[in-house]
Amino acid sequence: MIFDSLTQAVASIGMLQKYYPVTRIWDGSHKQMLYESEETDNPKEAPVSFEGFHEATFSIRENDGLLEIVTSIPITIGGQTCCLELIHLGDMRTGSTSLEHMQKLAITDPLTNLYNRRYIDEQLPIDLERTFRNSDPISFIYADIDFFKKVNDQYGHIAGDHILKQIACVFLRHIRRKDGWVARYGGDELLVCLPELSRNTVVKIANRLRHSVESKRFYINDIHIKITCSFGVQTIDKTSGVHTVDQVVELMDKKLYQAKKKGRNKVAL
Repeated sequence: MIFDSLTQAVASIGMLQKYYPVTRIWDGSHKQMLYESEETDNPKEAPVSFEGFHEATFSIRENDGLLEIVTSIPITIGGQTCCLELIHLGDMRTGSTSLEHMQKLAITDPLTNLYNRRYIDEQLPIDLERTFRNSDPISFIYADIDFFKKVNDQYGHIAGDHILKQIACVFLRHIRRKDGWVARYGGDELLVCLPELSRNTVVKIANRLRHSVESKRFYINDIHIKITCSFGVQTIDKTSGVHTVDQVVELMDKKLYQAKKKGRNKVAL
């Protein structure tokens, strides 16, 4: 992330502040805090669009009885190396609450608040074994955002993250906890696991998701942009010969490719 000035950097991260209670910018030595969201009003300078991959690191620390869960991202401001911190806060005063929070953190994607790859690797084999043992079906929806790279290239990765968060919220509204779970497999790819639900039911859910994303109005810096997703749907049972996470993902990849080949913004069965 490259910015010409601190004001420009602050304007660009403004959209993230409704997701993170605290955002901070430090100098390269991490000795001087250049900006903290709780204490500084957002400037009016227009945000900058930027390209390139940013390598984030994750840390947990205690500060005056509060648990700070910190995502640190290297940035450059006016040619100087700095660090952007995106911070969630927890309470260290109750041990059980902190333990539960840490356990949840380990299986949660920090950007989207969906389950993460670790959860997929741990939970999916359990769900496969249980449903097959009971001779029940298990269904999956695999989705990604159409032309997501263009969003990142044109508007920047912070804007792309903002879009991905909103997409995740759409999925969470439509997938009931009693029916299954939603996880971020990687990048903009989302996996929905729905044990015991029939193919017809899952196809209806996928189409509702597709329509909800298509009809939602997405804004980046007051600019309305059109966003759609492509979906692959598959129902398997114990006779399908699918028993591992890798086999499920390989199967769903093929379904998603079919949706892309059909023109995107489609549900492939």
